[in-house]
Amino acid sequence: MHLSDDRRALLWLSCGEITAQRVDRLIEKYGSPAEVRAAYGRESGPKFQEVADERLKKMHSEAAIDGELEKLEKKHVKLLFSDDPDYPPLLRTIDDFPYLLYYAGRLDCLYEPTVALVGTRNASSYGQGMASMIARELAECGVTVVSGLARGIDKAAHGGALDADGCTAGVLGSGINRPYPPENTPLLRQIAGGKGVILSEYPLDADPAPFHFPHRNRIISGLSLATVFVEGAIRSGGMLTVNTALTQGREVFAVPGLVGTKGSEGPHAILREGARIITCGRDILDDMNLNSRKVLPPPTEAEIPDPTQREIAGLLRREPLTVEQISEQLKLDTADVLTQLTIMEISGFVTREAGNLFLASN
Repeated sequence: MHLSDDRRALLWLSCGEITAQRVDRLIEKYGSPAEVRAAYGRESGPKFQEVADERLKKMHSEAAIDGELEKLEKKHVKLLFSDDPDYPPLLRTIDDFPYLLYYAGRLDCLYEPTVALVGTRNASSYGQGMASMIARELAECGVTVVSGLARGIDKAAHGGALDADGCTAGVLGSGINRPYPPENTPLLRQIAGGKGVILSEYPLDADPAPFHFPHRNRIISGLSLATVFVEGAIRSGGMLTVNTALTQGREVFAVPGLVGTKGSEGPHAILREGARIITCGRDILDDMNLNSRKVLPPPTEAEIPDPTQREIAGLLRREPLTVEQISEQLKLDTADVLTQLTIMEISGFVTREAGNLFLASN
């Protein structure tokens, strides 16, 4: 692939993992990316930290840049510069938008409405089920689901979108040739193979360094009209993404969880601060005034993520019952049944009638 001198210089800076903010300052000082590269090594030229400097020295020659371009072509990974017409316009509105993205797959899915789903890697079955259900409903209506291709909530969100034969975008905290976790490589290939797009700000073989992930979160929220915090602790990557989304002026939603569990702490904290509560994809579509491609059917019993809740729904589909009657039939503690019913009522799976009778919503 042929690149101008400025673009070759930006690729060189990217190989050193130089941040967007630093590159902006360098261009302001030296006049252009090519002039930054030309000044490197001179006494008056730019100075970098040791690790970055080693990478930049290794990649400074024309032969090294050509070799990197050949490697990208062999891996079917393309480059997206910030002045390209295909660069996602929503991402360009954030303060520190990436000057270069590496991608594999379909960029056109980023021109559809986009919503990010984020949360903990150590997700509960409830959290994974909610992420999958919400993603599936959004994808069925033409919304591209954005997440980080990590374990837990991320994986469930991407999977839900794919189950609906919809589009999803995965933003990595590593190079595309080094996905993290490695067991998600088949998922990455499925997305890049035509079901969406994989993006990274980092060069092809960049390791999944811990500091990469908080930095990449600004891309997840920056690509998205809204961010949904599904499950996670108050101090977590999900919360960092929420805070970044708020800084970027994006909408923020939260999924309610079981009171007292660690995974519910983050969503409940932002709900107290004014985030909007959502229990299904329909809530986001309504609140964001997104045009759906088709009317979604009511939730089915199979879509209920928790197995105990599915048992309860099965009983209530036959007849309305009280908490005590459900407890007796399922041999469960009354308090546990009430907790599950509360979650199900919030999620729209059951309704409460006079006399504290519960019945299935559909």
